[in-house]
Amino acid sequence: MDRIAREADVAMRNAESYAVWHEAASVLDQREGLDEWMEQDASEDYDWRLLRSRLRQLQQLRAEGDIPALVHYLRQGLHWNIGNIGNPVLYAHARTGTKNLIDQYLQTISEALEWLADTSFPDFPHAKKLKFFRDVTRSFGQSGLLLSGGATLGLFHVGVVKAIYLEGLLPRVLSGSSAGSVVAAAVSTRNEDETLALLDPENSYYRFWRALRPADMLRFGSVMDPTQMRRAIAANVPDLTFEQAFEASGRSLNITVSPAGSNQSPRLLNHLTFPYLCIREAVAASCSVPLIFPPVMLMTRDARGARVPFMPALKWNDGSLKSDLPILRLRRLHNVNHFVVSQTNPHVIPFMSRAEGGPRAGRLAGLRKLAMGTLLQQSRSVVDIARSGLPDGALRKPLDVAASMLDQNYRGNVTIMPQNSLWRFMRVTANPRIDDVRRFILEGERATWPRMAQLRNQLMISQTLERCLSTLEAPEAQRRPLTRKPRTLRLVRQQAAE
Repeated sequence: MDRIAREADVAMRNAESYAVWHEAASVLDQREGLDEWMEQDASEDYDWRLLRSRLRQLQQLRAEGDIPALVHYLRQGLHWNIGNIGNPVLYAHARTGTKNLIDQYLQTISEALEWLADTSFPDFPHAKKLKFFRDVTRSFGQSGLLLSGGATLGLFHVGVVKAIYLEGLLPRVLSGSSAGSVVAAAVSTRNEDETLALLDPENSYYRFWRALRPADMLRFGSVMDPTQMRRAIAANVPDLTFEQAFEASGRSLNITVSPAGSNQSPRLLNHLTFPYLCIREAVAASCSVPLIFPPVMLMTRDARGARVPFMPALKWNDGSLKSDLPILRLRRLHNVNHFVVSQTNPHVIPFMSRAEGGPRAGRLAGLRKLAMGTLLQQSRSVVDIARSGLPDGALRKPLDVAASMLDQNYRGNVTIMPQNSLWRFMRVTANPRIDDVRRFILEGERATWPRMAQLRNQLMISQTLERCLSTLEAPEAQRRPLTRKPRTLRLVRQQAAE
């Protein structure tokens, strides 16, 4: 590594903004010849011939102005992972992007969709246009951001959300379990300006932990004070129902909770399944790790708007115990087929590899992944054997919870996670100082920046469809010409100031 490359490497590792990181990473990619790799179409990791052929056909139809043929071609050939372009290995070579052919294809699709939505055509009237975009939006699907549990480590999620949000890439569907439910709820109950202010460490409250006296531990059946946890939740999350939050932010908030008793299944709470439930109690329930916090009764708004208990005989606790990432339910309810996961569970991170393959992953990462996978499988076998020898009851219940946690899938199409370190694990159940908060958030940002090109490409078409459909569904007097969405919200504010 020459001097310029070394300086770029140091700048990239110490960057405190995406712009600085990207500039340094671009220098490193150039010094290592990876810009040439991006320029070459051919690769065994995706069907480049199919993509090249479709790109040429799209360009030809657009140039000829053949609207019926273009609409027909897009309608049955628009899929987010066509030709395996979502393969994470394609983003494990260069730091700043992938094959230029993929970028050009996605850009061409987005421009064609905006052109169709924004231009009047005699043979493509508004009614047909609206049906086309509704059908394509449904068939294409959308992305969701899933925030795992992790106690204080969940502050990492704030950095992930901040990095994605500043680039204008935050999905409309957010899911949170345990600590992740706090971040998801805080973001999904605010408009854009309020969300931006929330991401400043000075504007949130992070003191969730306060140990109870021994006598109170026996009374509550927990180690930590639930009143302090509720106070922290109230400081970060407005007192809204799921329906009210959706109307205020336009985002679908999803929170998982696990039953404290038997004969109940985990629930995914959102504006479709439980519109009148109060979010604060849902977050408190999702954060209530057994023995750490007592289970929580959910609250709802009745027909007159009064707060009343929801199924008062039932109580709920930590959502990550049985449904940390509710992928199947999100598929069914929200048509999500692309999952971005921020994973901070302390019992999961040691078993997971951050590498997605590619030449920079190295053999050591592959061996570590194999070893951890073997250890995880052995742990499952041990728990299953122990469970088989016990009758239903108090002795078996902890093993059932352990089995549920071991059987879950903790990855998404894109998985962002922190590095293992003693510093992080020592702070799992500690109130962080403001310096710790800033460090957690910056680590979340830095872990997200290398995935930004992948996120941008995989969200580009769905976000374009969303903008087009939103414009077409508006009353005619309120429709405005579509313009290319600026690359970052930071640029929007900069342009407004000028």
